Amino acid sequence: MNATFSIPGHFAYGGDEPNPSKPAGQDILDAVYNTVHGYPGGVTALASRMGIPVNTLTHKANPNTTTHQPNPRELIAMQAFSGNFAVLHAMAEALGHTCTLATPDQSGADPVEALMRLHSAFADYVRATADAVREGEGAVTGNQVRRADYTAQEVIAAVGHVMALLRGRMRKAPQT
Repeated sequence: MNATFSIPGHFAYGGDEPNPSKPAGQDILDAVYNTVHGYPGGVTALASRMGIPVNTLTHKANPNTTTHQPNPRELIAMQAFSGNFAVLHAMAEALGHTCTLATPDQSGADPVEALMRLHSAFADYVRATADAVREGEGAVTGNQVRRADYTAQEVIAAVGHVMALLRGRMRKAPQT
């Protein structure tokens, strides 16, 4: 018995391929256009997944059109279906923020567990970056960068979980 499956391009990378990301300084409208037109199967396939007419999506993705703009739910749907989060990153950049993938809190509101998970995540990050530097001796592969980036995101999430736990345990301000 044979089985076949396909992996969309945004989920599959070779060892030395660049990590897909938005080009530096990409405008939100350009990010929408590239997300819609870069979808496997093109605008027709993405419009079908989103449940909107092809012409409507084409007009909404056109950066020169001022009368048709995607609404927030459509922006979320196009990114979720495409796996391309360039719109989110362009919006965050325009507002002076960055985006990181959120990892659910696993500590169960236990402060000691949260701190142990933070230190474990940091150790994974140090190991990933040390492996890349040691093995590459100046030439780091795309996979090594992706591994370091993934572990860095885990550290950021763990710091967020510890901070949320601390904020949740703050004493209430006195009432005047």
